[in-house]
Amino acid sequence: MQKKSFRIIASVVAVVFAFGAAAIVLARTGRDASTAAGTGTATKAPGGSSTNGTGSLSRLFPVTPDGNGSSYGTYSAAATVASTSSSWVNKYYSKQAAARQTSGVPASYYWAVLIGINDYSGSTASNVGSRQDAESLSSYLQKLGWRSDHIFLLRDLPATASHIVDAIRWLASKTDGSSTVVFHYAGHENWRPSSTEDGGKEVAIWAADNRLIYEKTLGQELGRVRASRMWLDFATCRAAGFDEPGMVKSGRVLTYSSTKREFSYEDPSLHHSVFGWFSTVQGMSGRHADANRDGRVTVEEAFAYAKNRVADYTNNAQHPVIVDKAGGKMYLTIPKPKPKPTSSSTSPNPVPSSTGPKTCVVLCF
Repeated sequence: MQKKSFRIIASVVAVVFAFGAAAIVLARTGRDASTAAGTGTATKAPGGSSTNGTGSLSRLFPVTPDGNGSSYGTYSAAATVASTSSSWVNKYYSKQAAARQTSGVPASYYWAVLIGINDYSGSTASNVGSRQDAESLSSYLQKLGWRSDHIFLLRDLPATASHIVDAIRWLASKTDGSSTVVFHYAGHENWRPSSTEDGGKEVAIWAADNRLIYEKTLGQELGRVRASRMWLDFATCRAAGFDEPGMVKSGRVLTYSSTKREFSYEDPSLHHSVFGWFSTVQGMSGRHADANRDGRVTVEEAFAYAKNRVADYTNNAQHPVIVDKAGGKMYLTIPKPKPKPTSSSTSPNPVPSSTGPKTCVVLCF
């Protein structure tokens, strides 16, 4: 009888603990979902491309804690641009500092700055997929033949405001009007009130040292980068707010993970941002975005593949945006080098073929 009573009491205690745990989970997910602009169920299963899934929006976390950036330090870049790389770049990115474009070598004309920040200084909340977004894009570009010393991959705590500007200035010093360029940023974003900006907010990328590079400064720096084609990719909250004239130029494609008024989301189970997962991992690396089946995925194809999937996955809380001024499709694949002239085409006295019909010509002098 005593054993039976003990089992009953133990069962009751277990049920109480279970209900308590469930209440805590519900409270947390309710808080996250309301902060993330809505609740509901997502329509994409992690890692899948079908529209049938069981994930909930509460599993996704906004990339940026919503707040006014006025309380954070503002980075002001020096107006004078050095003709050589900074001492920090020379020390920690020596191969990138020495990289050059070489005539006749197509791969040497392809350059990228890829920034992904999960870890921030101090008490700033960490991200769970921003670094992986940048790393996945770097891996993909190298699989296409991009040179590792032409890719400036800046991750986590070293991605301070001054180092981000150093990386962009490195890019500007290497490229010219024949270059193909990628700039990617994944990390926190912040803002400050502005009477001149659409929506009343001037946005900024939030560097790992908790300093903010506002869009006007960022636009000025990116405006110095010369290229025949350039893709700028922002995986951050209010991403489409990064639309300064220095960024939006002829020959460029800009892809944004969200509109000017939306959060962007990461999914811990994917270890990426939602936009990065569908555009880079599935769309590009997985070639699911190759709509015309030509074996190459353009930036536009990757965006088209990701756009509706991101909206579905986040229960319409996030809607990617594209601004395309490239004047045509932007390919990331590197063309093969032109073949060197063969001896038969350069020899003044070509050797006749030993097979096939022959025609004799008598030359009279």
